[in-house]
Amino acid sequence: VLLMAIDFEGMSSLELCWSARLVASTHRPLFIIVMSASTDEEQLAEALDAGADDFIGKPPRKTELLARLRSGKRMLAAQRDLIRIASFDALTGLRNRRFFFDMIAEAEAKPDLASILVLDIDYFKQVNDRHGHDGGDMVLQEVARRLAEIDSRFARIGGEEFSLLVRGPIEMAAVIAEKVRRELAMLPVKLPSVELQVTISVGVAQRNPGMTFEQAMKDADIALYASKSGGRNRVTLARVADNTASLEAQPRSHDKSQGPRGEVVMLMA
Repeated sequence: VLLMAIDFEGMSSLELCWSARLVASTHRPLFIIVMSASTDEEQLAEALDAGADDFIGKPPRKTELLARLRSGKRMLAAQRDLIRIASFDALTGLRNRRFFFDMIAEAEAKPDLASILVLDIDYFKQVNDRHGHDGGDMVLQEVARRLAEIDSRFARIGGEEFSLLVRGPIEMAAVIAEKVRRELAMLPVKLPSVELQVTISVGVAQRNPGMTFEQAMKDADIALYASKSGGRNRVTLARVADNTASLEAQPRSHDKSQGPRGEVVMLMA
């Protein structure tokens, strides 16, 4: 809650309202109460149009102020619920597709090096076919739980597809990708009547200077496809080299202790 005077030295109240709304953004609930001894309706209307939520006389009376703060608390709780519904996946509790692409849009204007990790559960259709959608939902929830333990910023962007925006080079994202792949492959997922060996395929791409996140996302999808077509349960890194359009997957490392058929490959483009 921001309680502010409508007139004070050093900054316009309208400017403060706009600035506070920008800082809060769509993911931080904020309730602004304007306080003024003025009865100028036009001035008060301008403050409300600038982003204020409520108005109180100056000096405020205790009973009225507490009532308006309680009203603000109810509104903030409702805003938090709406943000949660709009930003988080109901089944897994991870951030959803909308939130993920909103993050990418915010990061687009920044020159910082960043990478995108996209992963897909291997043979997930077979899980649904053999164990029903309830079994499939349990697998999704367990995979999501393990992803969140490694990095809480993972998002579910499709049925069995998850993604992560890594604010760093592809080598940093590759470490996270291989850790996720290895830990999921090592421990089976327990269903009521059976334990399932669940593996994932991962594609990782880096946004290089002059590249959009849309291009990086396409590179990550191509790398993911290479992991799938190369045998699954592996991590493929996409690299841009020599501005050529050909794709060639080359083994980078292999360690049998890291899970069945575990492998990291480099995809040159």
